[in-house]
Amino acid sequence: MTMFHRPPTRRGANRTVTSRVVACGIGVFIGVFSACSVAQAQSLIDDYTPVTEAMLLNPPDGEWLMWRRNYSHWGYSPLDQINTSNVGSLRLAWAWTMAGGLQETTPLIHDGVMFLPQACDFIEAVDARDGTRIWEYRRERVDHAASLACANRNAVLYGDHLIIATHDAYLVALDARTGEVVWEHQVGDWTIGQHYSGGPQVFNGMIVAGMSGCYYINTSCWISAHDVETGEELWRTHTIPKQGEPGSETWGALPDEQRRGGSAWIAPSYDPDLNLIYVGVAVPIPWGSVQRDTQGGDVLYTNSTLALNADTGEIVWYFQHLPGDDWDLDHPFERILVETEVAPDPDAVAWLNPDITPGGRRKVVTGVPGKPGIVWTLDAATGDFLWARETNYQNVIVGVDVEGRKGIANPAIKLSAIQDTVFVCPSLGGGGINWQAVAYSPQTNALYVPNNNTCMNYALNPVDHEIGDYHASATYQRVHVPNSDEQVGQFTAVDVATGRTRWEHRQRAGIGGSVLTTGGGLVFVTDDARRFRAFDADTGEILWEQILNSSAGGYPVSYSVDGVQYIAIAAGGGVNYRSLTREIRQRGGGNTLFVFRLP
Repeated sequence: MTMFHRPPTRRGANRTVTSRVVACGIGVFIGVFSACSVAQAQSLIDDYTPVTEAMLLNPPDGEWLMWRRNYSHWGYSPLDQINTSNVGSLRLAWAWTMAGGLQETTPLIHDGVMFLPQACDFIEAVDARDGTRIWEYRRERVDHAASLACANRNAVLYGDHLIIATHDAYLVALDARTGEVVWEHQVGDWTIGQHYSGGPQVFNGMIVAGMSGCYYINTSCWISAHDVETGEELWRTHTIPKQGEPGSETWGALPDEQRRGGSAWIAPSYDPDLNLIYVGVAVPIPWGSVQRDTQGGDVLYTNSTLALNADTGEIVWYFQHLPGDDWDLDHPFERILVETEVAPDPDAVAWLNPDITPGGRRKVVTGVPGKPGIVWTLDAATGDFLWARETNYQNVIVGVDVEGRKGIANPAIKLSAIQDTVFVCPSLGGGGINWQAVAYSPQTNALYVPNNNTCMNYALNPVDHEIGDYHASATYQRVHVPNSDEQVGQFTAVDVATGRTRWEHRQRAGIGGSVLTTGGGLVFVTDDARRFRAFDADTGEILWEQILNSSAGGYPVSYSVDGVQYIAIAAGGGVNYRSLTREIRQRGGGNTLFVFRLP
């Protein structure tokens, strides 16, 4: 991986916002072209109602108001008009050409209006029935190394506002009816690489978001809470302890200004009953212990789950999944909250807590929080380890220190010198999983994991970085799992109570898309071969498939307007594994929103 440094280009204070569309577009509706109506779209805005906290706690069935739809990050829509018996008839309703750039968007839908956050903080509001554009907001792009990709994964709706977290480290509230800026508040310093990519959430009248881009600068990253009406900061919790703070010793004698990393680049989840915010923390910087000079320490709180008191930001508990990471195997992904029976099957689960009594019900934090592709299940109130199991092939985690509240990293692949080479599974470039999101279905009490089988030959590079540089500090070559069938993609349904595999789908093409589950008993996911598929949640049978123009980097959603259920997915880019499947080819770009419905 090439290291680089680009001097920052300062931006002006101007913003370009178009709040009305002057001409009507043309929509495609079940194969028939029909003229869209600006008047219809405008009536949606006139009838737009504020989003309340009660709606965020219990979203209306037909709406999608935040990243994974609810505070528990299920990625589940209760809509069932489209179901296992009729999904084979699903067809294109309309499509929309999106802006260029890294496509990782989550469409949000409220009162028939769809909000599309796109690369580099370009936002469009459109009629969710046919794509007629209502308004747009375009933030001027800044130029620093960390924002080259300029991803924007999500926004959140609250009151009359659409709230975004930007690539130049601002929180911005837009008027949901017009796209005009209501307020903006600077949180980080973009000139040294700080930025947002994961997006905000709103809990109890607070905007909560994690800062990214704390690479070669003299500070670690943080999670902060802000007043939802003004953006003013209420609390800030750093993800790396300073000297003298609890956990400081895990960084050795390293001075505070060299304790780097700990980005929190995926939106947090929240349990209102426990009043806890759950957030994942990424890797230390540089990637290798010998580069950091941390003497093999655990380097808290990198690669950890943090549970924060929502009122104060205080760390209530933590669990470190991968201590002392040498390989850029991030653990910042979604934390899924479920109340479930806890009865891990010893034949299915590699690691379990010997002190738990099988069969009791608990609130748990579960999911696949990191690139190694391991399902971790923790007690939501205490952070106590319950059980963990692999999905894809990996050789990084070899055990769990239950009392120490951490995974055990494989000592055989630790690097003792710069430019030594080790064989590591999975590869850091996509991992077993990356930011493509797991989903949960309450119908089956199962996780649906878009995981992959990859490995890499990996070596650390000499470190010679300047302030604001990107964090790459190693060279790697992605390779297949040894002695394997070279089937990369693996879609796995895992029972949340027992840890058993309910079903598994293997294929050559990597599965780089995020997952959507629905009340119709369906599971949707995309892959490297441009296929958007619907699986039967119970059996794993493929019930429907559509080849898109590109692999899909967006998060799929479902919504309803006027009694009609839609499935939406933004294609263009995403996590890919095609260096291992070179026969699967496609052009880059092609950012397009596809929306499907029944005839």
